[in-house]
Amino acid sequence: MSKRQNPSASAACQVEEKTKVAAVSGKSNANQPEKPAGSRGMDVDGDADMGEFEDAFEDEIEEDEILVEREEDSDGVEMLDEEEEDEEEEDEEVAEKKRQVYLPGDALGEGEELQVDNSAYHMLHTMTTQWPCLSFDFVPDNLGSNRSMFPHTMYAVAGTQADRAYKNQVILMKWSQLHRTINDDKSDEDKDDDDINDLDEDPILETKTMRHQGGVNRVRVLQSYQSPLAATWADTGKVHIWDTKKLMNAFENPGTQVPASAQQPLFTIASHGTTEGYSMDWNADGRLLTGDCGNKIYLTTRRNDTGSNFVADRSPFKGHKASVEDIQWSPEEGSVFASSSVDQTIKIWDVRAANHGFALDVPGAHDSDINVISWNRKSRYLLASGGDNGDFKVWDMRKWGDSNGRSTPAAEFKWHRKAITSIEWCPNDESVLAVAGADDQITLWDLAVELDAEEEARHREAMVGSNGTKRDVPAQLLFIHQGQQNIKELHWHPQIHGALASTAASGFNIFKTISV
Repeated sequence: MSKRQNPSASAACQVEEKTKVAAVSGKSNANQPEKPAGSRGMDVDGDADMGEFEDAFEDEIEEDEILVEREEDSDGVEMLDEEEEDEEEEDEEVAEKKRQVYLPGDALGEGEELQVDNSAYHMLHTMTTQWPCLSFDFVPDNLGSNRSMFPHTMYAVAGTQADRAYKNQVILMKWSQLHRTINDDKSDEDKDDDDINDLDEDPILETKTMRHQGGVNRVRVLQSYQSPLAATWADTGKVHIWDTKKLMNAFENPGTQVPASAQQPLFTIASHGTTEGYSMDWNADGRLLTGDCGNKIYLTTRRNDTGSNFVADRSPFKGHKASVEDIQWSPEEGSVFASSSVDQTIKIWDVRAANHGFALDVPGAHDSDINVISWNRKSRYLLASGGDNGDFKVWDMRKWGDSNGRSTPAAEFKWHRKAITSIEWCPNDESVLAVAGADDQITLWDLAVELDAEEEARHREAMVGSNGTKRDVPAQLLFIHQGQQNIKELHWHPQIHGALASTAASGFNIFKTISV
């Protein structure tokens, strides 16, 4: 698959004129405004038996007025007759047709354009850097775990894809003042007391930069607050390891001087020669795996806790027949990792193996290049994979290999129309998965959703377009996020439940939906 990108502009979506919502959302209705009850005539005085009265300032009697008495329900609300009820239902149908759920592929009418539907997001912000970033990763902070109070602050490391090799940078970013935006479309009169404090202010982007020779193919950060090492895969074939702690200190303690040594790599891995790559992952103990486009995987080990002493293994792990596209350490077994490749296989390895060969593989796992994989951190036998043809699969590794040696995925979805570029399990919910595609979609899925026959029928009936055609929308699809061009990577924030960020040619989106 093509991984390079070019600059362009970004926004998140909805449709004006017919007001089609560009986010399919489910699972949670939290913070959603209640639909008003049908409008009915009411005796606002509370005195239905008042009778006639004479207007002292009116001499003429309007003979054409006809007073109709209606029956009331148990709450004293006047009941509509059948004709009026039919008219009200027609009005509701007309209003619903004006607000249709927009799905990728739906045709836009003349004069229609996508606009963001802020009611579908607790938070939605856009950030841009001078050059687009192919990859990024969150940096752990000391602001607390599982935090939910707005405004949020996040730290991330990214690498640029500049138009000249010498212009590239590694960027440590601080995103702050990430306010709640769900009420941005409401007037002050419509806001609740709790909503009135939401500030309609732009977020703040602060950066610390380090020069990087060559474009940055991928960035991964060791998830340790005490030692947040960042690794960058360069298109020169080198992998550089950076100590971001001193840069983080400069953010957390304004006025702190950043020493010149902090802007140079701690260590450079030269094991791959001049062959570039994209796959890379940190083990919690500081070991780093890197895979290149020439089918080789190398292990680099940190010798002590200072992070300054590394040893790069010169003997590669061999088994793939084409480019190694992604690598993931097992969240449970410290010596085990998985890899995916252009050779359409997923392989499982153990670094303790003397011959550096793979222990298990799934040949033909996809019918195309396997671009990305993600190992579930809670259900540790589940592995997700995304292919170049737009499909993604979930594998139960306890059931790999039947009597004929074949493996069948536990779930498979073909929603995206182009290559899957990123996939990641939610760190807080074992059944929720985020997927990004080259079709400019980010989709959120809850694989625990199972519908019975009646629920399935209702779901199919609800997924009908404005022209009456039925649309095949999986019940497990929670949300569709759009608005970025050429999306390359997404990550869940490890300390803010349900918060995501994504990078694309058009910049970064930072968001939290109502669905997760």
